Amino acid sequence: MNIAISEDAVPIVRDSINREIILLESKINLLNSEIKLFEEKYNMTSSEFKKKFDRGDIGDSQDFFEWWGLKKGLSIIEDRLNKAKAVIVHW
Repeated sequence: MNIAISEDAVPIVRDSINREIILLESKINLLNSEIKLFEEKYNMTSSEFKKKFDRGDIGDSQDFFEWWGLKKGLSIIEDRLNKAKAVIVHW
């Protein structure tokens, strides 16, 4: 996709994307901290948890649904971060 932006707007757009990258990285750090608490509490990695959760082997605790949601949100935010960084690199 090609988007035309006037030359005087380029620094503003670049700065905006860089701020978004900083915010996304902060969100990722926060989510990783919250996920780590679940990993420590239940003494398992998130990949082990996901396998057990997806198979239905772990139960329906509110913690497990929250953990799953944190992992899903992390994946979405990481994807957005990668796209934002790709825009900056290719600009």
